[in-house]
Amino acid sequence: MNNIFQKIGLSLIVLGIGFYLISDSGSITALIPSFLGAIICGFVFLAGKFPNQHRHFAHANLFVFGMGCGATYKSVGAVCTYLLHGEALTRPVATIEQFTTFVLCLAAIVLGVKSFVDARKK
Repeated sequence: MNNIFQKIGLSLIVLGIGFYLISDSGSITALIPSFLGAIICGFVFLAGKFPNQHRHFAHANLFVFGMGCGATYKSVGAVCTYLLHGEALTRPVATIEQFTTFVLCLAAIVLGVKSFVDARKK
């Protein structure tokens, strides 16, 4: 599980840095996915340092991923409206970054819950 969380955390870091460099505004808010990814990678590091506490760090990671989904869920509606009705996005770069963050966080939650369910079956 830590391997998956680490990969998604690194993906969020790269996503934030990439969109920060792409965006014309240079706003620090473009780095929010990087901050989420850094927190995730920090928990993964701590889980490696304290293996007897890895379950707690996995739950903390899922909480952070849930916060990421909660913060970016509105972009899903904007992207769906754009795809279905062709309405222009008001802030296309920010919306795409938020949508990508939402998808990565949601994938991590699904994989994390699946891992928890599989662990309970054993």
